[in-house]
Amino acid sequence: MSKLQEFFKSFAEADDELGFHIASDVVDELVDTVGTGSILLDDALSSGGLPCGRIIQYYGPSGSGKTLLSLCAIREAQIKNPESMQVFIDAEQTFSPAWCENLGIDVSKVIIVDGDLASNGRKCFQMLLGVPKEDKSSHILVGKKTEGMLDKIRNNELDINLIILDSLGAIIPPIEDVAIIGKSNMATLARFLTSVMKKLSLEVKKAKIPFIVINHKRENMDPYGADHTYSGGNSYTHFLSANVYFVAPQRKDAQITDEKERRTGTILKAKVEKSKFGPWPRDCEFKVDFSQGVVDKHEEVAKLALEYGIVQKPNNVSHVYGDQKWVGESKFFEALKEDPALMQEIKSKTIQARILKNEEKRKRQNEAKSSIESDSESDSESESFLEGLKTKKKAKV
Repeated sequence: MSKLQEFFKSFAEADDELGFHIASDVVDELVDTVGTGSILLDDALSSGGLPCGRIIQYYGPSGSGKTLLSLCAIREAQIKNPESMQVFIDAEQTFSPAWCENLGIDVSKVIIVDGDLASNGRKCFQMLLGVPKEDKSSHILVGKKTEGMLDKIRNNELDINLIILDSLGAIIPPIEDVAIIGKSNMATLARFLTSVMKKLSLEVKKAKIPFIVINHKRENMDPYGADHTYSGGNSYTHFLSANVYFVAPQRKDAQITDEKERRTGTILKAKVEKSKFGPWPRDCEFKVDFSQGVVDKHEEVAKLALEYGIVQKPNNVSHVYGDQKWVGESKFFEALKEDPALMQEIKSKTIQARILKNEEKRKRQNEAKSSIESDSESDSESESFLEGLKTKKKAKV
């Protein structure tokens, strides 16, 4: 054991992990992710999907596709690992197993937490985080009397690869739970989350799974800020690794209808308002069918292929990939739809292009760092040379 390990071990409990690592050892590691269901949204997050070990917020007005996209994430989590289960904390008491089945989700793998255990804030977060154990003599918290779900996932006692909370705005804070009905209390949820999120973010990281929080859009009373905000308060925001705002445009061409002109889907607009994995804000639009989830994925692949230069566009109408050429966007889209092998090939190259782009960015950062360090060394050598001249001059005098 090195001296560095010995130092950190001296501050850790016997069965605790050493909470340190050298940054250069992990700088090239890819973030493990679960797909969102939309390739465009995966790309806009800059991580390639929902990052494991992080908290991600989906928020927006009613009917903007927040729950639908979270269910799409369940389907992607099942595709990634068919043996794992997913947890849906239904604080709003509105979960529909039939809707899940329509979306192609294996409902036998989905754990629904509802009732008081979901809506009561104290019970809900105790279920996730566990119950601390207090030493009777010193009254200091030592370990846990009851382990939470995230502890069980971390210890591989539960095979769960995604947790969704729907929704944060429906959680009843402890102060409201014991208050008289109708009594107004100031910022009870924000005050409750200030302490809870500190623990939740740490336990989610240890469990190494994505944690999606669905939240409500609220009007912002600040005339100089954004026109909307969300439940939870300012402190809550800092614990989000990604924050996605959804809106369903009301324009006529954004509506998807059937042969009887009934609305069956829409175009969703997602704005990544925060991401700790790349530049933000970033926007994307994709189509969803209420009974199928994200549709027309071939169009998403086509758009990304053009963005990353996998498919060339020498003029306004032509699309070129290798020795294949399509005239008109619709023909290019149709070709990808009819040839799944071609679509998968272009999709794989697009993902690789994004990874290479991030690697090149890290390389440029390392080169800039090296340049600064070499400039510092040159400055030190110059200063040493000048000091030497001054010393010689003084000696002569």
